[in-house]
Amino acid sequence: MVKLRIRPLLKASAIIMLLSMTFPRGVYAEDCIKIIKEMLVSFDKNVADTIDIDANVNHRNFIAQFAKKNNIPVFLKQNSKGVDIPVILLNKTTGKKLQNFLENSFGTEVGLQPDYNNDHGLLRAGKYIIDLDSPGARGYGEIEETGLAWKNVDSYLARRTVQSSPTLEVSYLLTPNEKSVIDYYQKVRRAALFRVKFTFGGFDGQEYPNLLKNGGEHCFIFCKAQGVFLQASEIKSRLIGLGIADPDGLLNDAKAKLAIQQVQHIMNETGPDDLHSMMLSNKSMLALFKDFYPKTVKTDKDRLDILNWIISYDSTKKYYAVMKDLGVSGDYGIGDAMNSRASVIFVYDEGADPAAFKNATYTNNGKMVSWPQTKQYPVN
Repeated sequence: MVKLRIRPLLKASAIIMLLSMTFPRGVYAEDCIKIIKEMLVSFDKNVADTIDIDANVNHRNFIAQFAKKNNIPVFLKQNSKGVDIPVILLNKTTGKKLQNFLENSFGTEVGLQPDYNNDHGLLRAGKYIIDLDSPGARGYGEIEETGLAWKNVDSYLARRTVQSSPTLEVSYLLTPNEKSVIDYYQKVRRAALFRVKFTFGGFDGQEYPNLLKNGGEHCFIFCKAQGVFLQASEIKSRLIGLGIADPDGLLNDAKAKLAIQQVQHIMNETGPDDLHSMMLSNKSMLALFKDFYPKTVKTDKDRLDILNWIISYDSTKKYYAVMKDLGVSGDYGIGDAMNSRASVIFVYDEGADPAAFKNATYTNNGKMVSWPQTKQYPVN
């Protein structure tokens, strides 16, 4: 998406509407830490046995020591709350050593572009980087005209050179449930079960099917999930307009939950290039929700319309809850490294000197994002 620094403002009426919506909370923080602790032991039991992995929130010390053990350039940087977080150089060599972590994590990113008029926001969901494109370029790894390019991390890292824009990422190790929800939402977006307007300087794009009128996005709004409130609100209104009187009640119905779980599993098991806006149109899929269509609905086309909006609403609500639990904010740099759930800052920078990570002297700046001037330490 085009790179623009805009902080969206909500009108009072919109705020009241948003407050009236109910969003489910995900796994509570203490449960997340327990699950993550178990995951870390499976990553590398030897490292886990040599440190107290309860001593740091989200076990950042494990990550730092794991990187050092595997000769991955790393140092510790103080976040804005005075808490140390690992900073790791991510490239085609270190990425192979961090594959298990990458596949089970999520990151919000900023591409530093000091020679352009602004920087670029994007994200990484497991092994895919999303919204990796150039200003105005809508065809690079994109399907269904969503404007969101997807690229495999391994192949992307292999193509980067010293001329590539340095990218900073605040990364979060995820529980299996959180990973499933993030994959679910991002695949719903890629399949264009609903579409979001591209908002840049008054830009007015083509009217595609399933396009929301509100909750428009540019790159930073998308990667920081700042439009999700408005998107969910409009999707809920669409469902009500189609005859689903209580969309939240439907999502909480035991039978509907089982049907939604099946759809979520199918979405998550579908490869990124096989997603499309008609993927839920087969009769067996439509039949999963036969008890929830209004009696006035007679055609499969209308059933599919309702089903697409049900899945769009469910995935958006769940995604919002995970982003809230992680603490993702509208910060356009790496300020989210202060979050208790933040695990590591990844630096994609082929021009970086590995010695700068050993000596904790690395720094970099973009057009509008600056490297925070907080203390840095070598990993002992």
